[in-house]
Parts: sequence; structure tokens; C-alpha cells
Amino acid sequence: MTGVVAAHADATTVLYVDESSASCSDAGTGTSAEPYCGIQAAANAAVAGDTVDVATGTYEGQLDIKSRGTAAAPIVLQATGGPVFITNAANQTGPVISFDGSSYVSFEGKQVTNEFLATGIEVNGSSNIVINGMAIRNATTDGIAVHIAGTSSNIALTRNRLGSVQIDAGSSGDLISTNAVRFASTLPGISVAGASGTDITSNDFYYGPAGQNVVSVSDGSTGTSIENNIVESAAGTTASAPLVAVDASSAPGTTLDYNVVYPDSSQTQAPYSWAGTDYASASALAAATGQGAHDLNANPQLNDIYDDVPTAPEINSANSSAPGMLATDFYGDTSCSQDPVVDVTGAGNPAYCARGVLQEKYATSVTATATADSALSADLSSTIAQNFSDALDPHYYLTPGPTPEVSYTISWGDGQSQTVPASSTTAATVTAHTYAKPGTYSISDTAQLPSGATVSASTSVTTAGSDYTPIGPKRIFDTRKGIGGVDNPVGYNGCADIQVAGTNGVPANATAVAVNVTATDTVQNGLVTLGLSKASDVNYMAGQTVANSAIVPLTEGFLIVCVSGDSGTTTDLIIDATGYFTQTAAAGYHPTARDRVLDTRDGTGAPKAKVAAKHAIAVPISGTDSIPAHVTAVAVHVTETNATGGGFIAAEPDGAGVPTTSSLNYAPGQTISNTVIVPVAADGRIELYNGASSGSTDLIADVSGYFSLSAPDAFVPVTPFRAVDTRTTKNPIAPNSAGSFNLDSTLAGASAGFPADVTVSANLTATDETSFGHLTAYPAGTALPNASDVNFGKGQNIANSGLFATTSSADTLAVYDGSAGSTDLVIDVFGYFAGS
Repeated sequence: MTGVVAAHADATTVLYVDESSASCSDAGTGTSAEPYCGIQAAANAAVAGDTVDVATGTYEGQLDIKSRGTAAAPIVLQATGGPVFITNAANQTGPVISFDGSSYVSFEGKQVTNEFLATGIEVNGSSNIVINGMAIRNATTDGIAVHIAGTSSNIALTRNRLGSVQIDAGSSGDLISTNAVRFASTLPGISVAGASGTDITSNDFYYGPAGQNVVSVSDGSTGTSIENNIVESAAGTTASAPLVAVDASSAPGTTLDYNVVYPDSSQTQAPYSWAGTDYASASALAAATGQGAHDLNANPQLNDIYDDVPTAPEINSANSSAPGMLATDFYGDTSCSQDPVVDVTGAGNPAYCARGVLQEKYATSVTATATADSALSADLSSTIAQNFSDALDPHYYLTPGPTPEVSYTISWGDGQSQTVPASSTTAATVTAHTYAKPGTYSISDTAQLPSGATVSASTSVTTAGSDYTPIGPKRIFDTRKGIGGVDNPVGYNGCADIQVAGTNGVPANATAVAVNVTATDTVQNGLVTLGLSKASDVNYMAGQTVANSAIVPLTEGFLIVCVSGDSGTTTDLIIDATGYFTQTAAAGYHPTARDRVLDTRDGTGAPKAKVAAKHAIAVPISGTDSIPAHVTAVAVHVTETNATGGGFIAAEPDGAGVPTTSSLNYAPGQTISNTVIVPVAADGRIELYNGASSGSTDLIADVSGYFSLSAPDAFVPVTPFRAVDTRTTKNPIAPNSAGSFNLDSTLAGASAGFPADVTVSANLTATDETSFGHLTAYPAGTALPNASDVNFGKGQNIANSGLFATTSSADTLAVYDGSAGSTDLVIDVFGYFAGS
């Protein structure tokens, strides 16, 4: 804006005003130690380049400012600290503040909460005056808040709260910009009568009387610009005068555009009067006169001046090149900011300024939260949020507008993407995505806004499932030798915390470990539990050596093993690890139909002959029957029977040599079995080693699944829980019959439920048997396989872990009791394998 004084320049001298100071004096020099008591004394003393700082307080009496600065050195009067109130003294009439013959003076309030409050300002014969950030009320309902009279020029009213403003003939180059104007009932909001070069820009005119023009240009005014204003009439009274009126003598020299002009819906007045003709809409005005082509007659949705609803018509629609457009808004701290949800319809550079006094701060963001679901699936919740702020105004708020239609493009981080069509909800409906392998994936979420803008966010998800890496077998714990940090038997209700992750070739991020647990040197009857649960893994009687396998979830990298049972029980514990699971791509699991790959009793998979002591038998795995080539490990159920001596069986990769670990222990004449996960050697085979010192035994091997880099299923460990206990339900399995058991909902305390079509890692315990026999587990509804999972004698507690496929629709496992008597069954679950 040409010719208007700058708000500040480097001060030559600072003069202080503080009526509350005990040392104040209007006869002094206005130092901080001896400030002036009144503003008038400081104004009289100020010369070009001076700044007058006015402390908070109420200052009574009229101010007559005749100060004269220069363009390079204006005089600035400003409030400091709290509010400053300037009022007429009793019985005084006329303006509270007058500028008479002044030039290059800036009179500034303190934004919104710290403001000058006056009952009227008159400017007469003055030039280059800035009145900024003040609250100037009418002295009476018929009064004028600011009157610019005489031959004044280049008077700027900016960022004020105003009543009616009157600009008389003879004044020129004045600016009325970014003011909140609430005016008296018998006067227009702003009246320009015979003045020239007046810019009326970005003001809010509100609560005006229905009987008055809000903006009036008359008496041959020239060069008037009316742009970017919000003009709204008051409700509840009878309408008469148009909101914006430009008379015939002023119309040729007036420009009107980019305003929001809105008569209240209860009123019948015209929004415009142009050269004596009323027009009912901006389109009608533009068609007849060419004016108001970009005006809008929509509800601006103002709440006083304090808010713009985010989708209000003034958003993104102003002309930033309009004469007198300020760089910042009513509060002085916010410049134009684009609302990315609303189309840009404005002009200038930028084209997204808002009409009226406010420029909101917009921050549109996408919130994306990914949650691992099942083994390899992830769900993504996606929400668009649009935030608004203007920190300097304690009354400021924005009312949420209609929810925009937003579409989303999801990149899942594995080369796959998904588009969610636009909807009227801010939360995207994103279907679950299934990954080919476990891992941590970076997901990008891009929202397409109605305006064409895009907003992106990223998040990551680590799939719940884990893949398998075989090791060893490797002994990680042996209380007989102090391996693992404990060198004495574990006693009654005793526990040991075994560091697994980060040791013995197991990485720090391991989620579970495949182990074989052996209880030996047992005293009294007892049981061994693994993990933070009451799920048992090994049941033993005094004097027995008993082994069992398990896949056990790790707790902060530790395997927890506890012993309980009869009072006084103790046992040495041996734990051998055969592999570990991590949430990274390695070998997945693929279940197979039970496949007998070895039976030395009838020559299946090897010559028909028992395996001698200190000898091993190689068992082909890769490329046999339903097992493909290049598998890394196999889940195999090993059964020893017909032994002529006592000993142990070790399952290990082919060619591993004399083992240092064991998979099961047996006595002469005993039939015993165990399911183990065995690494497969490069030649595609495993070997079973008979560790007896003498004698021989038959060996049977049944495969239930394999691990390979191409297999689909990942392991999801759960807090071990007891899914089945027929002792509680008092419903043992009948002789030579099968029972069906739903493993994810049978008992309270189970996990939240498994997805369909899973293989369960579980421990089967036979107890309270009334006859010797065996248990066979298989998917309910399928044929009974020729295999066993637990071999037992009468009255024993004997357990065996395994990987058991369930019926795909209901996670149901059938268990067959191959004995002449009834048998109670306990099933403890440690996790499951699934591909989705």
C-alpha cells in the first residue's frame, strides 16, 4: 500500500507511560525510572523516530495527537504488557482520540487480549496514520467509531475491532483492511462519501442492522476497491437497505469482486444496489455490470469473527492480489495457508488465501495404524485428520465441517498395493493383507483429498508369524554338568530361567525355540512345565528317564522350565535345541498327511532288521512321497519298540556322527515315542542313532510335515494354555473310539482364537488309562491314520508333543484311543502354524 507509514522503524528514543508508577510525572523526561503519567504528555514530547510504550491501565481524558514523524522515522505509540483503556472523562464530548495535522504516526494496540479500548477516533487534516490492533467502540448507538475528515490522506485502519467508519470527501488513499466491523443501528458499517482511492479489503462486517447498508459508496467517490470482504446482515429485524450500495455517481470508479455477501435467510433485502438498481445475486450483478463476478452469496458460517467452518465458502477463495491485502491476518501471525480438503478457487499468488479477517493454519495428516493379524496377515486402519489452530486468540476455535470424501492408496511394502475408493468416512475400510513371508514391512498410506492434494503417512508392521531355522541339535541345558548355569537337580516347585536368545547360535530376536526336554535321575513322581503356564510337557515317575519335545515361546529371550508334582520330587533336566523361530523370512512349515517313512519291523524305508546298539540308520526325507526336494527340517514322530536292552534314540541330520543329544529314552521291552523337528542334511536324509550300550530295537518314523523356504505357514507362539482336560469334563475317550476337540475355545483362558486351517503345536498327555494302548491325533472328519502319537501302559501319565493338523473349518482335532479301556486326555497348546 503506497504512502502508508511502516508499523515500526528503529527507535531513536523510547518514552515510557505508566500511570500506576509512584514515580510517574508528566513534567519529566519519560524514562523507565520516571515515566509519564499520561499518554498526552508522551505524545507531545515524541519526535520523529520515537517509540512510546504505554503500560497497562485506564487512562482518562481526550488525546489530541499532533505529532509529526517522517517516512523514514515514524512515531509509534504502542501498548506493552496488559490492556490499555482510554476513556472520556466525565462530561467530556467529542472523540477520545483525535489526530489533527499529524503525519507518520502509528497507534498500535496489543493484538486481541491486550488492546486499546476507545469510544471514537477522529482523523482530520492528517496523513500517513496507522491505527492497528485496537478496539474502537461507538460512543453512542448513533456515534462513529472512526471518522476520517478534511483533507486527510493515506489513513490505514488495520486489524481493529471497529464500529461504524465514515470517510468524508477530500480524503484520499485510505485503507480499511482486515478489521472486524460491528456497527450502530442507524449508520452503515463503512461509508465512503466523496473520497478517492479507498481500499476496503478483507474485512468481516457482521451483526449489522437490516435497515442500513453495510458498505456504502456515494457522492462521486472514485477509485474505490471492495474485495475479499465478508458482508453479512443481522437476523430478526425487517430488512430494507441492500448490503452493498454504490450509487450512480460512484459506480464508474468502483471495483467489487471476491466478496461473500450474504443477507440472512430471514431477510428479504437485496445483497447489492449498483447505480440505483437492486440485484438479487452476484451472478445477476455480474451479468449487468461486470462487477462481482467472483462474489459468493453463500452463508459464510461465521461465529462472531472467531471461526471459519473448514468448508466455508471463504476458504481458499480470496484474491491475494487485491489492493490492501495484508501479509498476515487479524491476529498478525498467520499468513495464507491452503486448506487441502477444499478446492482452490481464488486468484493471485498464492490463490488459496481466505476471504475475511482470518487465515487459518491448516495441518492435514493421515494416521495409519497397522496391526499384525494371524500369522502373515496385517490390518491397517487409516484416518484423515484436519487440524486448525490460531494460538494467539484464546476464544478461537473451528467447528468441524462435513467429513470430506477421501480415497486411499495403500502400498503394503512387499510390492503389493490396494486402492480404497472414496467414501464419506475418514476411516478407510482396508481389507487384511497377507504377506508371503514373515518380516517387518514398511507400509505407505496416501490419502487423495477432494481438492486433488495428497497426504501421506507411513507405518510398519511386523507379522505375528515366525519362520524356522534349524540348528544342531545342540545341548543348551544340563543340570548334571552345569550347562546353562545350573549344576544341581531342580526341586519341588523350583524353576530355572534359561537364556536362549543371543546364545548358542540363537539370535536375540528369536520368538520361540524347538527343544527336546529330558527328565532323568528323578526322585518321586513329577512333571515338567515349559513357559509361563500350567501346561505340562514331561510327566515322569520316580526312577524314570523321560523325554519329550516342544516348541516353546520365549519370554524376553528366556526359556522358563519348572518342576512340580509329589512333595520332595527332584529331577535333573536336559534340554537340546533343534532350531529357533524369528519374525523374519526363513523356512515356513507345510503339513502333510501322516506318512510312514520308516518301519524296521516290515522293511519300510530300510531293510527289515532291528537297529543295533551304537549304530545309526539313514532315513530318506527330501523327494520322498509328499515331501519335496530341498527341505530344511522335518517334523517326524519316532517310535521305539521291541528293544532288547535299554538306551536312547537320537534324531539328527544324516552324517552328524555320534550324537551328544537324545530324542527319547527307553527301557527293555518298552514302546515309547516322541515327535521331534530334525534338521535335514544336504543329502536329503536324517539319521536315527541307537545309543544303547547293547541290544537292538525296532524303529518307526512317521512324518507329519516339513520346513522349507517355499513352505507357506509361519508359527505364531501363544501363551501356553490347557485346551482340553477330560478329567474336568468327566468324559474320557472310550475304548477304540475317537473324541473331537476344538482346541481354541474348549476351556476358559484360551487365546483369542485361531484362524481356520491351522496346524497346532500341542502336547498330548494320556492319563488314568484303564488298559495299555496308544493315542492317535488327526484332523476331525478325516480317516484314522496308521500311526500313533502317544504309547502308554495302564495307569501311566505319559505325554508327547507334536504338530497336529486340525479340521480347517473349526480347528477341531480328533484323538483316537487305541486301547481296550477308557483314557483321559489332556491337551496343552503352545502355538499354531498358519499362512494367513
